[in-house]
Amino acid sequence: MKVMKAVNLGIICVLLTVWGCKLDDGDQQGLSIFSQHFDFNEGLHDWTPGFAEYPVNAADSSAFELRSEYAEPIESKLSKRSLMLSGNNVNRDLFMYIKRKVGGLRPNTDYTITFKVELTSDLQAVKSTGDGSVFLKAGAVHSEPKSVIDGGRYIMNIDKGDQENSGEDMITLGDLFEDGTGTAYSLITRSNTMANSRYVARTNSNGELWLIIGADSSVEGTTKIFFTRIKVLLSVS
Repeated sequence: MKVMKAVNLGIICVLLTVWGCKLDDGDQQGLSIFSQHFDFNEGLHDWTPGFAEYPVNAADSSAFELRSEYAEPIESKLSKRSLMLSGNNVNRDLFMYIKRKVGGLRPNTDYTITFKVELTSDLQAVKSTGDGSVFLKAGAVHSEPKSVIDGGRYIMNIDKGDQENSGEDMITLGDLFEDGTGTAYSLITRSNTMANSRYVARTNSNGELWLIIGADSSVEGTTKIFFTRIKVLLSVS
């Protein structure tokens, strides 16, 4: 009977760890594993949009035609709703992104994060008429990522990297042209599930992280991107 109790206790401890339940120990506060699936057909799930790498001056910035909205199926030619970002990449350096805060994690703790992003765009059609690339990036930081003014233009307050290059705070998930379908508005998925794409971020003292997903573009002209699903898995490193 004592053996059976010990086994059961061991199983319970394992389940508590997997589920990320809060244990009695003072240093075991917050979730050790966090998994979340955001389906934009069901709603925005508190994701908010933003733009960077464009002029502050209203007369100059208006040429970028920046837009974001909760898109109905008719615009993306999909059968479901999505979160849409659109911009005219006048300077061939536009950055469009969405962000969301997550809490309930362990304070001041390193988490290994896996991103899986499903989206669609008109980029396959754009590719046939011009050059350039659009790279999808993802990251997580302990304070809110946002656009700030620097030298007459909006830039990010985090290190997102440039074009295909990852930065200190964001990892490149891939070029959105690499699907090879040749058809506009085909659903594609990008992720960092490969072993050499490990991404680690540290929570703040409140056990929080800000997730950010963005498109770093060098394609001239107007591009629309429709986010349909985002999955994230965070586990204590």
